[in-house]
Amino acid sequence: MADTKISILNLIPKYQDETQKEAFERALGLARFAEENDFSRYWVAEHHNTRAVLGSATDVVLGYLLANTDRLRVGAGGVMLPNHTPFQVAERYGTLEALYPGRVDLGVGRAPGTDRATARLIYRDHYDQESFAAALSQLQDYMSDDADQLPVAPTPGIGAKVPIYVLGSSDASAYVAAELGLPYSFAGHFSPNSIGHALDIYRKRFRPSEVLQEPYVILGLTTNIAETEEAAEELAFHASQVFLHLIHRQSKDEFLKMDPDQAPELTSIEKFYLRAHRGLSISGSIDEARDQYKAVMRQYAPDEIIGATYISDPTALKDNFRLLADIVRND
Repeated sequence: MADTKISILNLIPKYQDETQKEAFERALGLARFAEENDFSRYWVAEHHNTRAVLGSATDVVLGYLLANTDRLRVGAGGVMLPNHTPFQVAERYGTLEALYPGRVDLGVGRAPGTDRATARLIYRDHYDQESFAAALSQLQDYMSDDADQLPVAPTPGIGAKVPIYVLGSSDASAYVAAELGLPYSFAGHFSPNSIGHALDIYRKRFRPSEVLQEPYVILGLTTNIAETEEAAEELAFHASQVFLHLIHRQSKDEFLKMDPDQAPELTSIEKFYLRAHRGLSISGSIDEARDQYKAVMRQYAPDEIIGATYISDPTALKDNFRLLADIVRND
């Protein structure tokens, strides 16, 4: 467990009392922190039609982060393939790889990752398990050394060989990742009930490939850690408010910073949602978070954990990941 890698997933949260530029600057500050503290990678997720998260033009954001860091691996966590053609993805990420060699990751998901109205505007294709595997193979072909033999080849893109990670929140993508011999990143932060089943499928069915000889699991989880009980309780309150904002989808507005002393009392339905649907988490005080981390490792044994959070204060945000790194590296 001491060799477990640690990474960061950022949805670029936007709060009502800040500009979009300030939200992007916070994301860059966290990327620089990740680089300085030797995190394995820093991913940005694609989402659409909400002012609360700003990762819609994912590759553009990645270019900004790559241009303002020196060695950090930066990537998509991920590209939602129904919104793009494999050829377009090969061109865009081939371009990033040409500009920033050896620093670009490409996580690819099977779902559109947005609401139905938005999906109708940007939707390109539907992917069942079989067609998703075919599309990923095609994407690999576009970025291979042999792509120059294709009738139409992406340029940049030929020979880019950007590492592909299969994203999933159910067992369907586990089968695909295993079949193609690709690393598998499971979204435990919003689909906790399927983790064990999906990882078991992936590990048992894994076929070695040119890019990967043994299964490699990245496990996504939420993290809100603080040094004191009081600070941890405040992070937990804000995390619950963000979670309710996301699941209700009642408002497309930015996240609202709420004073715990002035917040309305949760309804019974909201309390039920928080109990039943909160994702996998390593949160709380240092001792609580350490116990949770050990439990995650015992149950799922990921090769890497990738933490997501919506903490708005830059200092608390970095402290959260610093504490997480200390727990993982000193276990």
